[in-house]
Amino acid sequence: MAYYRGQPQKQLRLLCFGDSLTAGYSEMGSVFHPYESKMSQMLAMAFPDISFQTDIRGISGDTVSRGYLKRMEACFPSPVSPPSPISPPTSPRKSTTTNGVNGSSSSTHGTADKQNTTKPYDWVIVLGGTNDLGWGFTPEEIFAKLKAVWDIPLKRGAKVLALTVPECAVATAKARERMDAKRDVLNGMIKGYKRDNYYVYDLHTAVPYYSMSEKDRAKHWDDHLHFTPDGYDLIGNKVGMALVSLLVKQRVDDLPPAKRRRVFKDDEKVFEEETGDPNALDGGYIVVRRTDLD
Repeated sequence: MAYYRGQPQKQLRLLCFGDSLTAGYSEMGSVFHPYESKMSQMLAMAFPDISFQTDIRGISGDTVSRGYLKRMEACFPSPVSPPSPISPPTSPRKSTTTNGVNGSSSSTHGTADKQNTTKPYDWVIVLGGTNDLGWGFTPEEIFAKLKAVWDIPLKRGAKVLALTVPECAVATAKARERMDAKRDVLNGMIKGYKRDNYYVYDLHTAVPYYSMSEKDRAKHWDDHLHFTPDGYDLIGNKVGMALVSLLVKQRVDDLPPAKRRRVFKDDEKVFEEETGDPNALDGGYIVVRRTDLD
């Protein structure tokens, strides 16, 4: 779809929800560099006809088992009933969505009552579980809470992209074995969950710790748990590409079959960017094929 200056843009509202890894915690808390920034750049490049509004809700140290549910409920307040026909009309007000980490904001216009009767977000990206595993919660306990957290936006018509729990460094080989086993169980539950409008991106596989080269690890990992700004950009790149694929699939599914076939007429073509190192972490290109969407 071509986009021309002055053409009305479709709006999509996204919520990045989680703990310090969503907030972009780095350098012992002196720097916050959320992955949302790079993710939003990827989306804007792929869809110039869509206005993306993103909100970050990442709190350092928070756990799925204790704080996530109330915080998600606050992001999806109960809808306000529309005014009765005899009520006087409300005057237009300006509503601003503010990024809670770096202060950037985006604005929309409309009446307050009308906005409160719609879902606050179209997509919710949820990352959590690292702190819970560290505090000794079982994978089953964490997963039960995650399902309750996902349930809130899903019931309000939003789509959920759940991220698997990434690796972290531990002091001993025995401790790593125990932690890896629990994380693998939890990530298996996240990946195996099935529900309408629920999707998963395997962040654990996409951004490893132990299998990453020493050079890449120094560039992307700040400590045993958190990432550098480059590392968060890498996450934003990966998550952004996953969302682009999902949005392309949604757009293609909305087309008539004949137009759908034309979209993928060059499906067998190999693009120059695809001939590089398949293990490179910094690839920013996006190639979407029909087989990717099945």
